[in-house]
Amino acid sequence: MDTTRRDAFGLLIGGAALVPAWAPGRAGAQTVDPAPPPAIRAHLGVTENPYGPSRAARKAAAEALNDTPYYAWALEAPLVELIARREGVSPEMVGLCNGSLEALSLLSTAFAKAGPIVAPQPTYATPLLYAQRQGGKLDWVPVAADHQIDLPALAARAAGAGCVYVCNPNNPTGLLLDPDALRAFCVEASKSAPVIVDEAYIEISPDPAVHSMIDLVREGRDVVVARTFSKVYGLAGLRVGFIIAQPERVRQLKSLIPTHKGRPGLAAATACYGDAAYLAGTKTYLEACRAKIYAICRANGLTALPSHGTYVFVDTGKPNLAFQKTLASLGVEVRVFDSPAHPTWIRVGTASPAELDIFAEVLPRALKA
Repeated sequence: MDTTRRDAFGLLIGGAALVPAWAPGRAGAQTVDPAPPPAIRAHLGVTENPYGPSRAARKAAAEALNDTPYYAWALEAPLVELIARREGVSPEMVGLCNGSLEALSLLSTAFAKAGPIVAPQPTYATPLLYAQRQGGKLDWVPVAADHQIDLPALAARAAGAGCVYVCNPNNPTGLLLDPDALRAFCVEASKSAPVIVDEAYIEISPDPAVHSMIDLVREGRDVVVARTFSKVYGLAGLRVGFIIAQPERVRQLKSLIPTHKGRPGLAAATACYGDAAYLAGTKTYLEACRAKIYAICRANGLTALPSHGTYVFVDTGKPNLAFQKTLASLGVEVRVFDSPAHPTWIRVGTASPAELDIFAEVLPRALKA
């Protein structure tokens, strides 16, 4: 995330920034504190991977700069072929996009024309809120008492839905669904509506092949699996993602995408996709960062959910919006989500060890404020 956006003091909730309310009849009135916001020293509101790209990805991106005067059409087919070969699908079942967010936003918007988008709450709401802004309806299903996605409740609302959205592992909870339960759910729900399975963090799950729903696409199910190079592969700034779905869904996505993919991003993604050594290294790094967050929470008497993402969901015991502001005043940025069942929970990103040290330093003060 760029420095300007990170340092902005917008409080993000479910993908939407809070802005000062405009008061009619008060033109020119001061509605915000004129003092500049405090400098953010620990950017824990984000979910990028601080481990960074692999050496091969960095080298490929740098070399691709030599040809940036030209569009990157020639680099798309090799990446599609690589993904298709590795995932055991045909190239027609792979659709590239500018980060998975592009595909998630465009497809959910298109599907919402046929009915509401059924999704758990809380979850990664950014693409769903995009669809809502385009006129789509959202049907939120609260997570279960154990914070896990309530698959039976989602299934009960699949009939008549435009689509069903599942993020696995879920964001912000970090919880991973039982693969057999999710697979059975997708089989049944996809008979009524397309099912989008957002697998942005699947590469750092205990067994990605078991937990991924790509096998259902191979079987011909109406399931759209979304993946990204922005998280585990450390390429957020280069915006490369893809879906694996039935050919008609891939064609549908292509008909909606208005932009080209960038040459450095495609080159980097091709160089690092499936790099086992790199993935092992980044997984170890992120697990250590999560362990550090757990330790900080234990030291302060806070509950944290076991996560399989690049973040940890933490119960602070305090109203989360106010607590978010308190942490920001101490130089620490965190994220909160729209969820009536989680009014005291914050999401803490893995960030870097140095930033987590700052979190450990200021958290006791914030809790006492």
